[in-house]
Amino acid sequence: MPLREVVGVGGRSIMSHPFRVDRNPCVPVRVRAGLTADEAEELAGLVPGATDGATAMVGLRSLLTAAHLLADLNVPEPPIEAMWRRVLAAITLRVGGLDTPHGETWLDSREDLLEYGRFDTARIADYFDPAPERWRLYGGPRPFLQDPRLADEGGDVASPGRLVMTRASGANALWTDPTPQDVPVGAKDAVAWLLAWIGYGPSGTAGTRSRAGRSSHIVKAGPHRAVISYFPHHPDSLFTTLVLSVPAPSTWPTNPGIDLAPWENENLPDPLTSQPPAGPASLLAGRAAHAVLLNGDDTGQTVGCRITWGTTTDLPPATDPYVIERDTGGPLRASRSRAVWRDLDALLLHQRPGDKNTLRRPTVFDHLAELDPDLLAHLGVRALGWDQERRDLDRAWYSATTPPVLRHLAEADPDSAAAIAATHRSAEAWAWQLRRALSAAWRGANPLRHKDEQHGFVDQSAARYWERAETEFWTAITNPDTPPAFQPLAIACFDINATALKSTARGRRATAEARAQLTRSPRQTAGPRRPAA
Repeated sequence: MPLREVVGVGGRSIMSHPFRVDRNPCVPVRVRAGLTADEAEELAGLVPGATDGATAMVGLRSLLTAAHLLADLNVPEPPIEAMWRRVLAAITLRVGGLDTPHGETWLDSREDLLEYGRFDTARIADYFDPAPERWRLYGGPRPFLQDPRLADEGGDVASPGRLVMTRASGANALWTDPTPQDVPVGAKDAVAWLLAWIGYGPSGTAGTRSRAGRSSHIVKAGPHRAVISYFPHHPDSLFTTLVLSVPAPSTWPTNPGIDLAPWENENLPDPLTSQPPAGPASLLAGRAAHAVLLNGDDTGQTVGCRITWGTTTDLPPATDPYVIERDTGGPLRASRSRAVWRDLDALLLHQRPGDKNTLRRPTVFDHLAELDPDLLAHLGVRALGWDQERRDLDRAWYSATTPPVLRHLAEADPDSAAAIAATHRSAEAWAWQLRRALSAAWRGANPLRHKDEQHGFVDQSAARYWERAETEFWTAITNPDTPPAFQPLAIACFDINATALKSTARGRRATAEARAQLTRSPRQTAGPRRPAA
């Protein structure tokens, strides 16, 4: 394949490398442990060098062909993992034959595919072979998930480090990566950060783009920015996880147009308008507010990039199948201080009522109860979040994987789903009681001090409570005959934090009175008016 001449930072002429995401290793995965001799031999042919239980780097073709031999993705950055799972779900939709809009037919196709136990190699080839240029990372008329028009419309080429969101950029403080901006980015890392920009890019200012008489450097926020995504998860079968990550037809958008993923579409999107998704492929992989174009050299390194606006209007509303929706305020926001288990009942119940908001579970979970009970008993939830401001502040990303809890979906096990919801409500109630008791003790001991100091004091104890309450929660779930000890836990956390208030007679009296509220029986104690923070 010939190299293509492009321009790098400073106008230097270079040659782009024919890196293709379908063939070149770019997705980190973990191989299943305990492969049979025949499976190990098959793996050696599909992913040379990969071994039982180890990690490997694969292209998209190898990932799908060997998915039944792989346990899971092994992506270190949660937002990038969330984007790969969306892209892979869109491809699974096609190669798995799950793009039929008829509900019963779709359920039969999913059952047949799971029973077959692997993706068909002929269907994989039929999907990737017709348009090889769509899978190229650098150069060509349609580089993967990029807009080649930026070569003319996108202004100056930025340093390669602009692509890497964890590197210091401009006046922004260093986050995690001290690598200088001008150091090139390897192709596999460039693919990952390309995905991150499309899904989680900030609003505000970016590179200038001029098109049809409009010149601007203002961008909208990425479609998944600041939210937490939830995926069905099998701990030992990437194939099963991918199949179950495809949402059912009843949850697909039905807007006019042809449903195509970006790499399936012969036409580039019009950046002056935003079209709503027409079906599952455009929903899973076609929503973007940013436009990106990478410049690569002849070694496969990214030596420059353009990142700018991909739309001048807000993205049309669409129900993301992997987020918890709220009645008001959009999807549930990612928060590094809120453990995933605190929203487990919102994943198991179709809807979880609340004082201010009713939560609606991710639609991808709506048709899992129809699965074989033996399979459902192995399934948990993979949660991936990036705690961000909508504009440009990135706090921290995080991930979590639950034990196999999806057997307790309300449609499959209503009694257990209700019990889990009740256990969660108990944890929230005692957290609220703890905060109320600590606030009362602090005010009694410090009547003249500023209230802001009270919040810090209370938050410290609440964080300790929630950290320990998770263990208590899972113990109660796995041992339903043992009631959770949230009240003793709240009292213990109160005692630890309230020690600092007992240096005066006023403080000792206030502490004793507040503690008495916590030691009352649950029936004597009022519940929270709202979930504890």
